[in-house]
Amino acid sequence: MQVNKYNSPILKLAREHRYLAYFERGDCLVNLAGDYDYLELPYYVSQDLESEGKKVQPTCREMLDAYVPPVFLEKAKLSGLAVPEHYISNGYFEPPVIIDPINPFMFRSRTVRKAGREESTAKSMTRNFKYAVCCQEIPAGAQIRYFRSVLGWCVSDRFQEVSRAVWEVFHIPLARVRVMLLDSGDILLSDIAPLLFENLRKRELSFIERRVRWEE
Repeated sequence: MQVNKYNSPILKLAREHRYLAYFERGDCLVNLAGDYDYLELPYYVSQDLESEGKKVQPTCREMLDAYVPPVFLEKAKLSGLAVPEHYISNGYFEPPVIIDPINPFMFRSRTVRKAGREESTAKSMTRNFKYAVCCQEIPAGAQIRYFRSVLGWCVSDRFQEVSRAVWEVFHIPLARVRVMLLDSGDILLSDIAPLLFENLRKRELSFIERRVRWEE
């Protein structure tokens, strides 16, 4: 597969920043920008490639599936992955929960473990009760942890299986993954967020370099 012909300024820019590479294992191009939010540059990179008939991961649809919290959780669940119990609300919730905005122009999540400030928190997260939020119930004793996923791999052995699932189910090359660790040792997949290519560490870059081909 050749990617040295670019028919749009967006794809030329992506090439200059080394956001595009050929991933032999998937026989596809990978969009390695790391921020796949709707309307950001990486979204349009995949959109332009798809419109040219090229196979790229993630697709625009996969980006939206991954970055809309309730869709992400349901897709994970349907794929057989363990996720927390969750519900959608425009104001009411019961602690302990993690609250994720569904409004595409809000990014900050909130963790509420104790009762007492539900109304003020709900008002803030829903922008005065205008937008819905996704609430994930935190099981008793659960720890909230994060790890970095790079093409289905991470430096921690503990999270290798979950990292692989992020790639196989969502085809998100770079992600900061949130999980809940239960007392039993089980891991619940909770959320994924941007992990920028330029913020990758030495071992992560080395892993990528061994698995992709940068096109001239």
